[in-house]
Amino acid sequence: MDLTTFLEKRRPLWRELETILQRVEGSGLEALDDEQAVRFGQLHRGTASDLNQAQTFVRGDATVQYLNDLVARSYLAIYGRERTEWRRLLRYFFGEYPAVLRRCFGPILLATAICAAGTVFSFLACYFDPVGSEFLRPRDFPMIEPTEEGEEEQARLQSTGELQMFSAFLFQNNARVCLLAFALGVTYGVGTAWLMWSVGIMMGEGAALFLAAGQFTSFCTSILPHGVLEIPACLIAGGAGFILAEAMIRARPWPRVEELARAGKRGLFLVSGCIPLMAVAAVLEAGVARAPDTFLGSGLKLAVAGVVGLLFALYILLPGWRWHRKPLASS
Repeated sequence: MDLTTFLEKRRPLWRELETILQRVEGSGLEALDDEQAVRFGQLHRGTASDLNQAQTFVRGDATVQYLNDLVARSYLAIYGRERTEWRRLLRYFFGEYPAVLRRCFGPILLATAICAAGTVFSFLACYFDPVGSEFLRPRDFPMIEPTEEGEEEQARLQSTGELQMFSAFLFQNNARVCLLAFALGVTYGVGTAWLMWSVGIMMGEGAALFLAAGQFTSFCTSILPHGVLEIPACLIAGGAGFILAEAMIRARPWPRVEELARAGKRGLFLVSGCIPLMAVAAVLEAGVARAPDTFLGSGLKLAVAGVVGLLFALYILLPGWRWHRKPLASS
């Protein structure tokens, strides 16, 4: 093959590699879907082979230098490590994760609807029949009940350590709920739906008891500062469980195990984002929700809840649109 024919035949492939490189160097290999990643590897190997052939034609030619630079860039993109890991974390938290949340809105909305139905049912049942709350409440749930001396009760809990135990239980329980909500998706979604219903039952019961005692504001200040993150984390995990359930139900030409593997990647991606949400919620619970009213008033606690809730809503809606239409690896 003469040099002219060689250039005319291979130059379009080099330009294709250069186009992919411009995308990879700006956003990383995560910006490519499965087919594009495979194509990138093929073009890298082909260009490396072309470099060897070009060196046999003319040494020092501009084409040889161009190919050498192209191969070096693609090699670093594939095998080189990112110099700053924080850039990958930023891309994950402020790019890919909110985009996946929006694309999985359907399953998350289903989890939200079931939880809301449980909340309304429990609230009405407990408000009009307070005795019924004893039957709805899980036996191992240490509910803080309203009292006439709210501040004295709070001081007593702090002195005996019950409040700290209650806070630790909430964090462990929410972590367990998130993991179970996802894992129980393999029960065709029945277990996930029951967990979402149970979360709603507990929230509705607490709201009804405090409202009946005339302490609904106290209930809001005890729940909302951290609940604006904890509750969405549970609902996101529930949506991840329904993604697994969809994989169990959906008819596919390939085995169900393979479909579960694909859906499991997407579900795990969603659940992984619940961990930092619960970590921030734990800080808000210890520092804001459980702070004495003499230190942080009810208005300030509700203001913190409103600001955190607004920031979380903006986080879901605004960032990550460049990844919004990117095919998921599990699809």
